[in-house]
Amino acid sequence: MEFTPANFIAGPAIVTFDSQTFSTKNDISVKIARETFDINSSRHGLIDKRLKSYAIEISFQPVGQVENLTKYFPYDVSTIGSSIFSATDKPLVIQTLAGQAYTFARAAMIKMPTLKLSATDTMFGEMTFLCILKSATDFVTAGALLGIASSAFSNTTFDESKITTPGYTAAYGSAPYATMESLDGFTVEIGMDITRDYVDRFGIVGARLKSLSATAKFTPIGLTEAQWATLVALDGANVVIPGQSVAKSDTDLVITGGSSPAVSITLHKAGILNSGLAFGDAPRLQELEFVCKRTWSSGTADPLFTFTAT
Repeated sequence: MEFTPANFIAGPAIVTFDSQTFSTKNDISVKIARETFDINSSRHGLIDKRLKSYAIEISFQPVGQVENLTKYFPYDVSTIGSSIFSATDKPLVIQTLAGQAYTFARAAMIKMPTLKLSATDTMFGEMTFLCILKSATDFVTAGALLGIASSAFSNTTFDESKITTPGYTAAYGSAPYATMESLDGFTVEIGMDITRDYVDRFGIVGARLKSLSATAKFTPIGLTEAQWATLVALDGANVVIPGQSVAKSDTDLVITGGSSPAVSITLHKAGILNSGLAFGDAPRLQELEFVCKRTWSSGTADPLFTFTAT
């Protein structure tokens, strides 16, 4: 039996979704999961696995161009309870350098990228999209989930000058916490919970945003032990006692860095969830973890987080 080397298929690609093109740092992963249910018999045991739904998840890490952040973080507190899929289907297209376009008919983001704010790393972690059946279409229709077609590679969006890696500092109230340094940068995670909607004959037909959360982690460097003790407030006038919010001080955590663009990330109404100490070779002051609480003004939800790049 002979093998044709040209049939060994590999190579890079770019992703386009909602008019935004993403160049990726590493491989693009497409996970095609078939959700199933079992057919059992008390006499014969497992007889068959039958399809309940398709769930296609596409994950990748953007290369790190600092640009239109709304394309990376499309959800905020105003979208909680709403469908993450638009009324008009938005396809996700993977365009290969070799000249093939993979079009997933209906997509929505289900994991926003972790922000990696460091002078020694690029800005974005992995992001994930969910792709499902095209609206008002049956599975027997070609391209209802995925279409593959020849398409010459063309991309003019890559701009290496936008891959910025400045140093960052954090402000949490006044001095000595107005310009806090970190051991190895700051990690900001915008978590999202979704509820998937199922219809018997079609499987997953949509998903709704159930909740959002915002956390930040960093290991502080440069604070004295006394300043650290005041910040974490394990006792004394500013202590958080059982029953109180860890963010009771209503203080924003603001992480800033760079210029052109100047990046600013604000976690509103943040408080310290976890902290620690080490005695030995490791730095004495260990990682701080901040979380946000939700607030409302005259019945209108306040922002949980704010990102700018100007």
